[in-house]
Amino acid sequence: MQASITAQSIRTFHKLLQCCSKIGDELRFEIVDETLIIRTFDSSRSAFIVFFFDKGFFESYQILTEENITFKTGLKNLLTVFKKSNTFERVQFNVDSESNNLVLAINLRFGFRKIHQIPYDECDLVHAKYTVEHFPHRVACRSKLLVDCLSKFQQSLNELTFSFTPDSMTLKTYDLDPQKAIRNKKLKTEISIKKDDIERFYLGETFINCDLTFTIKEFRAVLSFCEFVRQPINIFFDWEGKPLMCCFKVPNELRVDFVLSTFVNPNLQRESQSGMSSMQTDSEDYSSQNDYSQSEPQSEPQSQSQSQFQSQPLSQSQSQSQSQSQSQSQPLSQETQTQSQSQELQEDFLQNSNNGEETNFLSGLTKDKDDLSRKRKHKEDKLTRDNNSNLD
Repeated sequence: MQASITAQSIRTFHKLLQCCSKIGDELRFEIVDETLIIRTFDSSRSAFIVFFFDKGFFESYQILTEENITFKTGLKNLLTVFKKSNTFERVQFNVDSESNNLVLAINLRFGFRKIHQIPYDECDLVHAKYTVEHFPHRVACRSKLLVDCLSKFQQSLNELTFSFTPDSMTLKTYDLDPQKAIRNKKLKTEISIKKDDIERFYLGETFINCDLTFTIKEFRAVLSFCEFVRQPINIFFDWEGKPLMCCFKVPNELRVDFVLSTFVNPNLQRESQSGMSSMQTDSEDYSSQNDYSQSEPQSEPQSQSQSQFQSQPLSQSQSQSQSQSQSQSQPLSQETQTQSQSQELQEDFLQNSNNGEETNFLSGLTKDKDDLSRKRKHKEDKLTRDNNSNLD
C-alpha cells in the first residue's frame, strides 16, 4: 500500500492517534480493497474502537497487492512521529512487506524531508460482537453539547452514568457506595438534557428507564475526536450491563464505531428487585380482594423504602391529631366536670328532699331574707327619727 495525506488530514490523523492512546497501546491495520481499517482496544477488552478510512481521506491511495494485509504496531512510535505535526506538509505511508516496516516519509517546511521506519508484526483480526442492529434505542446529539456537559465534571472522575427517560437524558456522577460518598462529602454533579435539545431521540417499544454506567476516560477521548471533526454523535444502547455503542461519520472520508461496556449498578439492582417484589405482592393482593367496596380496606404491601418514606408524614399527622384531640379534650373534660358536679348537686338535692331535709335548706334561705328585711326596716325607722328631730 502507498498513500499520502496533507493539511487537514494530517491533523485529523494526529487527533486519531491521541484518541487511540486513551484506549489501547497498539494499532491494528487492515487493508481491504480501497479501504484502510484501524482498530484498537484496551487490555481488558471492555472498550473497542475502529476507524474506516475511505479513499477520499487520502491525497493518493494505491494498492500494490490483491491480498488483504493485516499487521499491528506500537502506538507510542506513531505518537512520537506526529508529535510536531503542525510543521508537516505531506505524509506518505508505505507498507514494506519484505522488511516488515511501516515507512513514513514526511515533507517539512523549507524543503526538508524526514523518513521513519516503524516495525510491525502480523496479527489476527479482531471484531466487535455487536453491531448497530443489536440496539433498539438510539440518541443523536451535537458533540459540542456533550463536551460542554462533561467539562462540568471533575477531571478525576472515573465513572459516569447516563440516565435515560422518555423525556430527557441525564449525566451524573456514579458512586459505588452512596453512604460513604455522603460521609466523605464527595462532590456530586448531575446535568439533565431535555428531549427538545437533542437532535434525534428514539426509544424502542420495550424501553424502560435505565441507567448506563461506564468509564469516562475512553468516552471523553472519543467525544473529543468527534468534536474535532465537527460531527454529531449517535448513541445506541439497550439496557444496563449491555454495551454502549457510539458512531459518527465524516462523509466520503471517515467512519468511526466505538463500543464500550457498561456495568450493572448493584444499588439500582436491589431497588429494582424490591420494586418487582412489591409489584408481585400488590397483584396477588388485588386478585384476592374481589369485593373491595364491600370489604374493609386493607393496607397494600409496600417496599421498605416506600414504607420508610411514608411513615414520616403519617407520624406527623398522627401527632397532630393527638395534639388536637388533647387540646379538645381539655375543654370537654371541664364541661364534663361541671356537668358531673351539677348532676351530683341534683342527686344530693333529691336525696335530701327524700330524707325530709328540704325544709331545713329552704328555712335557711327564708331566715336570711327575714334578717335583710328587718335591717331595712331598722334603717328606715332611724331615718324617720332623724328627720323628725330636725323638724323639731
